[in-house]
Amino acid sequence: MININLIPPHLRKKEKGRLLGKVSIPLEIIIGCGGGLLVLLGVVHVLLLFVNIGKLAQHKALQKQWENMRPGKENVDSVVNEMRKFQGKYKAIEDIGGENSLSWAQKLNILSDNLPRGVWLKKIDLSEDTLFIEGSAISKETSEIISIHHFTANLKQDGSFMEHFTDLELGSIQRRKIKNVEIADFVITMKVK
Repeated sequence: MININLIPPHLRKKEKGRLLGKVSIPLEIIIGCGGGLLVLLGVVHVLLLFVNIGKLAQHKALQKQWENMRPGKENVDSVVNEMRKFQGKYKAIEDIGGENSLSWAQKLNILSDNLPRGVWLKKIDLSEDTLFIEGSAISKETSEIISIHHFTANLKQDGSFMEHFTDLELGSIQRRKIKNVEIADFVITMKVK
């Protein structure tokens, strides 16, 4: 069919429903597509809502399961911490009594042999690589401080005692009196090689 339009182009009626130049899409199709798109978006929204509710239920179930496991986890954590403490003690004992370790019986004998009269040891403590010797001295004849200095000097001069130690130092000496008797407390520190 041939259409002849003799009306000048500026006076002609504009055609409705034309989107892409000469292609004519009826208004009902455009409204139908828009409505279909809105329905599709609504269906997708409802589907995502159901998925979200499912994930929330799964999250709550996992939280409940975690709460049921918590006492067991605390027990395991306490056992692991206790095991770490025992491993540290075991390592310290192994360092003391291992193949290449020093002879502690020999060291204690040397300490006993060099201990002057009126001086006694209260505590011998090995912490990592430092040996602490705590003691006290009492003397009625000479100064107790001289006895402590003789003790540390004898230890420093004993080659078999100092074989595994370095930096033997006498800490500060604290004096105290019990009734009429003066007592001097001392601490000796030395590094284990």
